[in-house]
Amino acid sequence: MTRSHPTFHTERLQHLHYACRCALPLAALVSGAWIPFFVLIQNWHLVAIESTLFAFLTLSWQIGRHWNMSLGMLLAQMACLLFIFYFSIYFDVPSEEVPRVSHLYLLIIALAGYGNFQRDRSQLQLAIIFLSLAGFAVFSSTSLRFDFALPLPDSVRSITAWIHVSFLAALLCVGVILLQEGMTVDSKLRRELRSAIPRQQFELFFQPQVNRDGRLIGAEALIRWKHPKRGYIQPGHFIPTAERAGLMADLGNWVIENAVKTLADWTTHQSTRDLVMAVNISADHFLKHDFVSRLIDTLNAHQVSPSRLKLELTESVFVTEVDELIGKMKVLQHHGISIALDDFGTGYSSLSYLRRLPLQQLKIDRSFVRAIAEGSRGASLVTRISQMGQDLGLEMLAEGIENDEQFQFMLSCGCQSFQGYYFGRPVALETFEERIRGLINQADH
Repeated sequence: MTRSHPTFHTERLQHLHYACRCALPLAALVSGAWIPFFVLIQNWHLVAIESTLFAFLTLSWQIGRHWNMSLGMLLAQMACLLFIFYFSIYFDVPSEEVPRVSHLYLLIIALAGYGNFQRDRSQLQLAIIFLSLAGFAVFSSTSLRFDFALPLPDSVRSITAWIHVSFLAALLCVGVILLQEGMTVDSKLRRELRSAIPRQQFELFFQPQVNRDGRLIGAEALIRWKHPKRGYIQPGHFIPTAERAGLMADLGNWVIENAVKTLADWTTHQSTRDLVMAVNISADHFLKHDFVSRLIDTLNAHQVSPSRLKLELTESVFVTEVDELIGKMKVLQHHGISIALDDFGTGYSSLSYLRRLPLQQLKIDRSFVRAIAEGSRGASLVTRISQMGQDLGLEMLAEGIENDEQFQFMLSCGCQSFQGYYFGRPVALETFEERIRGLINQADH
């Protein structure tokens, strides 16, 4: 559509990746720097442990560089966490003259973990962050000591305490600055998103939906951000930030308003008057108390038949109160608005939910359609999903159709509607309407 530009989302990940990439070699460097000191004081126990940690951190660094940065960070954090706990309990035992300071490194581990969590959200990473903060709280608030400990002499600990604290202060400053760079990108994106709607920077693209004969029956409206400097930005790059900023309802209202306006315009043309438009609705937007009334008012204001609008809900709506969800869906159904379950099979839905929800259509996720080419197992799974939908009396739409082989297979599964690059990519409104006129002209000749 336009020349490629780096997106805010990509820039933010690049900042976080850079922070993580710096953290791994720095951790290895710090660990290795203490080995000569422990050799100097002839504490061979610590030399062996520190050398092991240095080797493990170096390995984690190589894993992060050449394979998986998130995994490398996780391994490094686990190694450092175990070492700090061991060192704080066994060697860095507080006395009246010199306090324990090695546990302060747990703050660095937690900070590094937060940066890694922003890149790749995992339960293990959350657990490491929690253990780091919990350990810091315990060591800071108690004089924890055990009889089996072999504390370093205070003469040695008094020297290392100043080194540790000075170095940790510098590390915390650097870590905060690196993470702030990533957050600044996200904050900038939030500010620009808030002003993008009144500045009319969004645009609807349309992807055709066809029936079993390949005849156009409607289109899905897809939002694009036409950034004044970066060109068209795909929703995957700004929707997550919009969710964090609580802007999904505002974006959703803009989409509905403009989709209904387009439907009103289509009503005046013979070639488009019967087309149904599908609109994606986020869970946050759908659960707004005034969603139904506002939607109905918009349709009435533009004199558009509710039957020409189809709402596509993702399975994330199931995390809310199901009775409230069903109540809203029934009201919409009463007004003639059809509802489809988008990306079916990838989220929270179950057969018990599907039996209760007043749905008209299931959209088979593109990942299942793609699985057809992977062998009989994938094809069998798609067949069972299609059959289940039909048994529930629901229309089945297969999305992500990219070739005739997939189209023919989904036809044989009983799907009634189709969407994908095989029938057309998402395009701007003017281009979409030109293609419709072109199809009509071909039919006339």
